[in-house]
Amino acid sequence: MDDLGTHALLFLVTASIVVAVSCMFSETEDHAALAVFPRRLFKFMVGSGLVLGVMLVLEHTLASVS
Repeated sequence: MDDLGTHALLFLVTASIVVAVSCMFSETEDHAALAVFPRRLFKFMVGSGLVLGVMLVLEHTLASVS
């Protein structure tokens, strides 16, 4: 957990690239792709946060060694 900020920044950059590429492939016009980018990035981050939360709950419940 020493580099949490670095990992979060790298995840944000990687997620932005993934969402940008998906926007460019799904929309025929660049203007439309740029218009939907913030909403798709937000949905991607919320979805990733939910997956992270489920993983942490499962780790805490099932993988606890204490």
